[in-house]
Amino acid sequence: MPFDGLFAAAVRRQLADALVGARIDKIYQPMPHTVILHCWRPGEHRRLLLSADPNFPRVHLTRSDPPNPLQAPLFCMVLRKHLDPGKIVAVEQVGFDRVLHIVVDGYDENGKPARRRLIAELTGRNSNLVLVDEANLIIDALRRAPSDVNSYRAVWPGEPYVAPPATGKLDPRSATAEALVQRAAALTASTSWERFLSGAVEGVSPFAAAHVVAAAGLPPNAPVVPEERSMAAVAAQLAELVRAAEAGAFSPAVVLDEAGCPADFWAWRPAHVAPDKLRPAPDPCGAADAYYEHKTAVAAREQLRARLAQAVRAALKRLQRKAEALKEDLAAAEQAEQYRLFGELLTASLHMVKQGPEATVPNYYEGGAPITIPMDPALTPAANAQKYFKRYNKAKTAQTAVKAQLDAVNADMTYLEQALLHIELAPGTPELEELEAELQAAGVLPAGAAAKKDGSGAGRAKQASSASRAASARPLQVRASDGSLIFVGRSNRQNDRLTLHTARPDDIWLHVKNLPGAHVILKPAGKEPSEQALREAAELAAYFSRARSSRNVAVDWTRARYVRKPKGARPGMVLYEHYQTLFVTPDEQRVQRLLAASEGSAPGAP
Repeated sequence: MPFDGLFAAAVRRQLADALVGARIDKIYQPMPHTVILHCWRPGEHRRLLLSADPNFPRVHLTRSDPPNPLQAPLFCMVLRKHLDPGKIVAVEQVGFDRVLHIVVDGYDENGKPARRRLIAELTGRNSNLVLVDEANLIIDALRRAPSDVNSYRAVWPGEPYVAPPATGKLDPRSATAEALVQRAAALTASTSWERFLSGAVEGVSPFAAAHVVAAAGLPPNAPVVPEERSMAAVAAQLAELVRAAEAGAFSPAVVLDEAGCPADFWAWRPAHVAPDKLRPAPDPCGAADAYYEHKTAVAAREQLRARLAQAVRAALKRLQRKAEALKEDLAAAEQAEQYRLFGELLTASLHMVKQGPEATVPNYYEGGAPITIPMDPALTPAANAQKYFKRYNKAKTAQTAVKAQLDAVNADMTYLEQALLHIELAPGTPELEELEAELQAAGVLPAGAAAKKDGSGAGRAKQASSASRAASARPLQVRASDGSLIFVGRSNRQNDRLTLHTARPDDIWLHVKNLPGAHVILKPAGKEPSEQALREAAELAAYFSRARSSRNVAVDWTRARYVRKPKGARPGMVLYEHYQTLFVTPDEQRVQRLLAASEGSAPGAP
């Protein structure tokens, strides 16, 4: 991510223009590492986001207004006490480092004017937000670190504020050709220009270094040659960036990936990126906001996916252990026939059996061959026979009950394996939220698990909006080559709706054979499905199943009228008959061409 010192300088300039003179009227901490200051100037209302998230440290104006916790965290309460109400009087940067100071004039606890600094240290995994008073003493920090944890500096209330250690890099304002030559003297012959610049000049990320190299007319990843012409060209480009940053001359852009989603951003148009991969942004903060809005949405989606998958796998493990125990019980119960045999043979031979630890009697079922039967010596032969009959009846009853339990456990395992597949293949957050609601209804997840997990207003808001978000998750709708419509379920509840409500009796129902997968409904363009449409629907059924990467996948198909749901069955569980089987190999490119005609959410959307 290119939130380097140069981009921080661009943000500082924009914030100084937009926020100096603005009053802080609200302070929220919607996420553990993120604070939002609501700032007001006559006719203008802006939200300033400051985040010490280890993965996405940043400071920028934002359009988003995430929901907030009902109870503010401690750091948020401290900020409110010292900064609300307050007036932003300056936005400063430490050199070209990723450290920004928001200087605020407010009031102390006695109501006297006091100046505070909210310092955003955007230094990767060690990022922090620190509130400092006029005497340079720490009021509080988002991440506290006593002296016994951080030997360089204590980040603790009441301690003097010490800035992060200096990088020892060149200030880009003094990065002349001569200074760069001196720095390059100790390099190995294989060091590239990009690596050299990002390691030698403060504020220059690998992304910025790639721009400088391209703008200087040097080939990408070329080894450093410490000769005057190349160094002069590189130094000139660095100087141009510094001049543009100080003058506020920006041409911000968002870099797009192959899917057209934000993959990077910068305050200027990067010379090393193809123009068709760039999308102009209104300002540096707008570029950062677009990028981080996408990235945080993707991160939240993947966290939700991981949490759901973990819960389902844990439930599957519990069921597998239960199934093994039931199989052992069933094996023990299957000795019922032996108990019946012993009881019958003892009863038939009472006249020749004496009381004792065992009896040898003829087995009339095996031609009279002798068989030895263990007995309780404290009981008579007749009582031993009755005891075996009682054990037989008990084992038969247990066998029936254990079989029923084992069938139920196997059905639950099949349901969870199907749910796990849908979690892995879910293209976006709405589908995952529908799966979350389904698993809560099934008892796999506790109700309100998300709100309890993060303890935030975001979690509660997510729970409150779960129904509306889940409603937006629709089955995938694809147009076949001949114009037929194909619907693909992306959750067990969607499978039920497709099979039991959307499908007409003569529609074609498809499902991969004996494996977890989506229910697929083919609505033929004519009275009978064409061979091409049937094969395309079968290929989609194979692609959206556990057999996605397999060859010659067996896909069963039948008319929807022959599919029924057993009473009390889990969502997505059905029985079908009068089916035929197609063998297909899902081809990634062919499937993607079909999905391009989808009227649902595009795969991979957050």
